[in-house]
Amino acid sequence: MRKSFCTVLVFLACMANAMAEHKSSDRIREFSKLPNWSGIWVQAVWPLEVSGRVAGGEAKLREGLQLIRQPPYNAEWLAKYQAGLADTAAIAAKNATFTACTRGFPALMESPWMFQVIVLPEETLILFENGQVRHIYTDGRRHPSGDDLWPVRLGDSIGRWEGDALRIETVARDSTEPLAPRAWVSMLSDQAYFTERLRLIDADTLEDQMTIEDPVAFAGPWHMNLKYARQKVVNRLLEYNCIENDRNPVVDGKMIIRSP
Repeated sequence: MRKSFCTVLVFLACMANAMAEHKSSDRIREFSKLPNWSGIWVQAVWPLEVSGRVAGGEAKLREGLQLIRQPPYNAEWLAKYQAGLADTAAIAAKNATFTACTRGFPALMESPWMFQVIVLPEETLILFENGQVRHIYTDGRRHPSGDDLWPVRLGDSIGRWEGDALRIETVARDSTEPLAPRAWVSMLSDQAYFTERLRLIDADTLEDQMTIEDPVAFAGPWHMNLKYARQKVVNRLLEYNCIENDRNPVVDGKMIIRSP
């Protein structure tokens, strides 16, 4: 009896090991299908120097930023947009006093903060140096519905793989925020819908083909192409301490060093 019992235990142990090895093999196969987006990236319009400012200054920066351009508003929303632009004093004051340690979506995708991309079978995470994280779920789930879906700064994102490209759909963005810094009068409705196609176009460039649709505010879809450059002189993200002081004021969400 004792010998039979031991035989059963050995058999069960072997079965458990076999199942564990099978699951491990399945997991390895799932990872092998995913692209390698390792490394540290930064938005291509932000080639930051030690000062935290773009070479060429504000004018050069504005040439590259896309979210500050005029959205394709319908007549009603265009009138509100133009009225906001006419208040030049309010816009100048906002530009002069703007400081931020975090940003909402989609502004975060055009921010100066470096980030890493963690690609898992169940989700892709975009981890920014300021501590913000985008969760893009690729496990087949849908967006929450009803009372389970409420607006948040980064919205709710789900995705699916199309070859080596990640198609991302985002809804439920907080519509009380302007579209981006410097775009203080650019607003979206709570029905805004974002589609992204994120892919590696060469060894050192990630591309985000973004489309914004808003059936309430827009006359048609808004397309833009965001690019991110691999950082070769940085090999890790450091702890980000976003505290403004006399020596290190925050400018455009980036801590800078003020001259004595």
